[in-house]
Amino acid sequence: MMTQGQTSRRDILRLGAVAAASACGGCAILGSRKANVTTEPRQGVVRLTNAQSAALLASEGSTLVQPTGFHDRILVVHLTDNTLHAVSAICTHMGCTVDYGKDTGHITCPCHGSQYALDGSVIRGPAKQPLKRYDVTTENGQVLIKV
Repeated sequence: MMTQGQTSRRDILRLGAVAAASACGGCAILGSRKANVTTEPRQGVVRLTNAQSAALLASEGSTLVQPTGFHDRILVVHLTDNTLHAVSAICTHMGCTVDYGKDTGHITCPCHGSQYALDGSVIRGPAKQPLKRYDVTTENGQVLIKV
């Protein structure tokens, strides 16, 4: 028999379930960044607009691209040496959206800490599989991604 002030086993299990659901919800929020660019691929190529391309090429940073009707999101990274890198933005561990860390020079998953090199290879797990790479070029100042 329980006295007032004691916590039942059922209450402890409920609290644990709420905590687990909150933690998973936090992963979903952290790992679901909104795309900067949504565009339709044409003939296997995603073409950023002149303004989108100019903004990316003027910075050392990244742009998250969601091709419409395409199953993958693409993270495009521009470095100060004018190189471009494009990889899947979906972490191979649990499917969260990865991001480029200018301070580290790596691509990182905010959910569980996996780190990837700019070519998509795994630097640190828990992810074991690399991110898919995409060919990315510029043509007349426009960024083009072959999908």
